[in-house]
Amino acid sequence: MTPLPHFDSDSWRFTIDGLVDKPATWTWEQFLAIKRKVQVSDFHCVTGWSVYGNTWEGIPLAQLLDAAGVRTNAQFVKFYSGDGVYTDALSLEQARMKDVLVAVLHDGKPIHRDYGGPVRLIVPGMYAYKSVKWLDRIELIDRPHIGYWEERGYDNDAWVKA
Repeated sequence: MTPLPHFDSDSWRFTIDGLVDKPATWTWEQFLAIKRKVQVSDFHCVTGWSVYGNTWEGIPLAQLLDAAGVRTNAQFVKFYSGDGVYTDALSLEQARMKDVLVAVLHDGKPIHRDYGGPVRLIVPGMYAYKSVKWLDRIELIDRPHIGYWEERGYDNDAWVKA
């Protein structure tokens, strides 16, 4: 495990770049001003525990991708954690699922640092290791990326088993 990163609203930045027409970087205030949605979804850990009925508020990932103008050669979306170590990726098709969210609130409160705040990716249909904590950068890429846990033996196909 990596150490908990420290963030403050003055220095925090969020970036989307790579194979996009309009790369962008936001400050905390700018990021909070982006139109958000609320959804309720379950959260499943690959080790067997789940938390049901979480209320998340954030920006649909597809909305961020559309605003950035994804180039035709982009096939994957790579996510970077603010810890400087953890990364993961989704195919572009997976990233565009309607319930994939870049969350800033959990159950009506800011996401606590211990649980991946201030910003966390939420991918309800997949195990939690795909829901990158301390998310601060999204990069569009043209080839597969093997993430932190996948390098350690976890399956890249992280769909929650029924």
